[in-house]
Amino acid sequence: MYHSPGRGLQKNKTNLNTETMKTSSKALIFFLALSAAIFTGCDKDDDTPDENINNTSNQFNYDDAFGVFVAIKTVSTQTIGGMTIPVEFNTATAAFMPSAGATNMIDGGDVSLNDKNLKKVQNNAYIYDDVMNPLDFSTVSWTASGKGDVPAINKTVTRGFPAYSAADALPESISKASGFSISLGNKISNADSVIVVVGSNNKSAYKIVAGNAGIISFSSADLTNVAISTTGLLSVSPYNITSQSVDSKKYYFINETVYTRMNVNITE
Repeated sequence: MYHSPGRGLQKNKTNLNTETMKTSSKALIFFLALSAAIFTGCDKDDDTPDENINNTSNQFNYDDAFGVFVAIKTVSTQTIGGMTIPVEFNTATAAFMPSAGATNMIDGGDVSLNDKNLKKVQNNAYIYDDVMNPLDFSTVSWTASGKGDVPAINKTVTRGFPAYSAADALPESISKASGFSISLGNKISNADSVIVVVGSNNKSAYKIVAGNAGIISFSSADLTNVAISTTGLLSVSPYNITSQSVDSKKYYFINETVYTRMNVNITE
């Protein structure tokens, strides 16, 4: 997932390799969840959007984060025989850091979302991947038992999930030479920001815009390192962020909906 974590990441970086960067806690959040964790110093322990979040949506600035919890609705679509077929799945991820903004992850004890346990993997990241027992997001209630320097955490997020009403209209083909644009406008709701990713073969380009942006465009230069492919993907992911401080440590909670067009034909 990325670069120089938490240090003013510009919104049009390209040539991202998920394999080489997946051990970073910031990388986990961005590539596993496509969660643009834009933490702008919100000190309030409530469900109110950070005041400046829409003005700083080109930066990953969360050096005060001791942990992140991400609830993700995924909606993947592909066109078969002229019909657009959606596939939905709910998942989640979480991570704890030993100090604010650290790049390594530590054990935070047992973590659950809506009473369903996340699995801790080798690098101490937590994921939910039980496809036979899907998450229900009628509520979003997080619990961490805590361990060592990680305190016990309980948080019910009441902001709800953002939405994008035009996922069915995402393009099935993209020309790198011509670039492309996606209309957002009134099609996005309940989002602080939106991240759009286009990629194939572990090479991707992305941009982040405010939740009230009207349009997002990728130029030919933006797409330079995206590989030509008939199995590319294009995703639009609106998300919102809330925070809570526990034992003087700040933890962030993201609700995100990831809309992905599969099998995008990416041409030169």
